[in-house]
Amino acid sequence: MVSASMIDHSDQVLVSLGELCISDDYSDVTFVVENERISAHRAILAVRCEYFRALLYGGLEESKQSEITLDVSSTAFKHLLRYIYTGSLELKDMEVDDILTLLGLVHQYGITAFVKAISDYLYGVLTVENVCTIADEARLLDLKDLMEKCYEFIDENTRSIMKLESFSKLSYDMLSSVIDRNSLNIEEIEIFQAIHKWCKSNENKGCKIGEKKRSIYDKVRYEAIPRNSLLDIVRPTGVLNPNQLLDVISAQDKTGVHPYRAGSSPGKDVAANAKVEWTTAAEHNQVRFDLGKHYHIIQAHYPVVAFPPIPKQENLSVSSDGKSWSTVSLGAQNTAYFQSHPSISFRMQPVRYIRFQTPYYKENSPISISAMLNPFQGAQNNESPAKPR
Repeated sequence: MVSASMIDHSDQVLVSLGELCISDDYSDVTFVVENERISAHRAILAVRCEYFRALLYGGLEESKQSEITLDVSSTAFKHLLRYIYTGSLELKDMEVDDILTLLGLVHQYGITAFVKAISDYLYGVLTVENVCTIADEARLLDLKDLMEKCYEFIDENTRSIMKLESFSKLSYDMLSSVIDRNSLNIEEIEIFQAIHKWCKSNENKGCKIGEKKRSIYDKVRYEAIPRNSLLDIVRPTGVLNPNQLLDVISAQDKTGVHPYRAGSSPGKDVAANAKVEWTTAAEHNQVRFDLGKHYHIIQAHYPVVAFPPIPKQENLSVSSDGKSWSTVSLGAQNTAYFQSHPSISFRMQPVRYIRFQTPYYKENSPISISAMLNPFQGAQNNESPAKPR
């Protein structure tokens, strides 16, 4: 609440300054932008923007000129003047491409507060259709916060984004940084297909893509691609020669563990919204939690039931593909193991599925499992490491 002694007519001042924007009234400098003459006022520009202060009063040749030619977008320049004169600008009615052009101009002129305001707005309007364009501009301007927001959005919407034509228009540098990410929410064969499409779309654009596409293809984690997809999808493209293909298959057979991409969310329960599936058997019931994507996990917490008169065996297993399972905790027969060990830490690994086998629960029982990478506890094995089976 403004006190009675305070006179505040600042809104009237802004209105008056706004009326001067792009007006011939009292103007003392003219900018020629894309063959359009735009009137302005030196003092206002210099007070509000260091770039114009140096240009108009810094002793440069332009300081002596009444007419200055600028090689910038006319539309963006007029938006910039509106902000300089009034301190405000409505972005919601502007196209994303126009906003990005304005962002580049504002960044060039070093108006930090305006750059941040535009970046903050772009955070909220990211879509699968525009994120590639915004990410490329953020990389070009080295706007790290905006780039990180774009990366996070791409991580969560990878499959939809890679299907769009805009993905094929990503710059080489931006594509390379995206493919390097460990947390992309997509299967590796789909990453290969998206890269292959990008290379085909760009090979005739004179950007030396022939020299670069090998390094892009090498970023694919071929050992994480299922055998049938390697043979049916990768092999016909000729990207891998027969010896390379055999080396990938041999590595898959030797390790039994595939280098899946997986997100890392320290301290976050990534099983909170998992899809739950029950299977009932004679000796035990089995509940499987599908996390929806791969996560690096080193710790799981499971339910504890009252110790029954005749204890039976329970076990907890994890899997990347829902087929090969590693037992990370095994309750011995006739002991209350799970009752005394309500959480288990194990070697960090990419996990999408968690399976809990127990004779004490059945379908529709109120059961939940939490899983996370604990930032305060290093990965360790409470059990002897089990081979995938």
